[in-house]
Amino acid sequence: MMNKLLLLIFFAALFVGIAYGSHAPLVPVFAREEINATYLEIGAIGMANYFPYMFMPALVGILLDKFNRGLIMSIGIAISASSIFLLSLSNTVIDVMIIRSFAGLAHAFFWPAATSIVTSIGNNAVKSVSRYTMFWVGGYMIGPLIGSLLFENFGFRLLFQYTSFIMLIALALASISIMKVKNRYSKKEEYSFKSMIMIMKSKIRVYILVMYYSASFGIVLAVLPAYIKENGINEFNIGVLFFIFGLARLITLFFTHKFADKAILIIVIATILIAFSMLIVYALVEFNLIAFALIMFGFAFSIYFPITLGIATKNVSNDMLGRYVGSYETVFGIGWTTGPVVAGVLADIFTSSTPYLIMFIIGIILPIIMLRRFNSE
Repeated sequence: MMNKLLLLIFFAALFVGIAYGSHAPLVPVFAREEINATYLEIGAIGMANYFPYMFMPALVGILLDKFNRGLIMSIGIAISASSIFLLSLSNTVIDVMIIRSFAGLAHAFFWPAATSIVTSIGNNAVKSVSRYTMFWVGGYMIGPLIGSLLFENFGFRLLFQYTSFIMLIALALASISIMKVKNRYSKKEEYSFKSMIMIMKSKIRVYILVMYYSASFGIVLAVLPAYIKENGINEFNIGVLFFIFGLARLITLFFTHKFADKAILIIVIATILIAFSMLIVYALVEFNLIAFALIMFGFAFSIYFPITLGIATKNVSNDMLGRYVGSYETVFGIGWTTGPVVAGVLADIFTSSTPYLIMFIIGIILPIIMLRRFNSE
């Protein structure tokens, strides 16, 4: 029988995923259509969302080894619900940037906390994280369809308000977990950013690949919707495309744990798939081809997270787990932040398709450079 605490976390992740999926793919479109944001400004909005994730997970990772992880997760969900509601009141690019920065702060509390709880339960971390991510992705898969229907009937602003209420269900579930989480705190270990930096250095090679993955993920979520809208795909079909993306991720997560013994090979394959998906987006902006690219993105992204997190936290004791998860998520946040803003700059300076060509080139070169040294991780 599945652990009751795991079920609480899984279903909280499901409703967070539904809430995120309902509104996040349409935020770039909202900025472009209602606030007349440029691609540079859309990239800046993406950066504002992801910027807290460049440094906050490191701090949160330290807190996770000192305080109740269920409480920290609940704080993140509460901030997220508030930030989504406030989007309905935004009228300028600055408004959206500030609000999205709080959304990023919320995610920096929620995701490392939930991940550290899941990783600490049971003996198979990759399998537990895969199942947890599966619930999250299942929600994110359903979310775009709900968001598209809400948008068609009520517009952007009521969509944001209704989505914030969905997040409150996740908050209720997370609040119950507070009493069930039992941290084992270490009083002997030093808690500092210096220790976090040492952890990052020890995993530098795998973290370089994680940054490429997270930069790609950030571009897909923050910039791609506006790009495909510009090329004739409407809001409803954008929701359908991200449903397909979520479905691909969900199906992949059923099998991800089976690849744990072949981590090097599968990460190389995932990196190459991301690269060729970027090439498709660059060259051929048609519904069917974008759907195919998003299926490949979905497979690659779902492979990357559980496998690389498993590498990063392998043989780590529970009383240090928060810091290792925090260091991983900080590295993820660096790519997640820089990807959209660099893509926005490139799109405004050159053409809106240029970022995808650049990401294709990087994705082909990177595995060749890293493959020989990846074994040492």
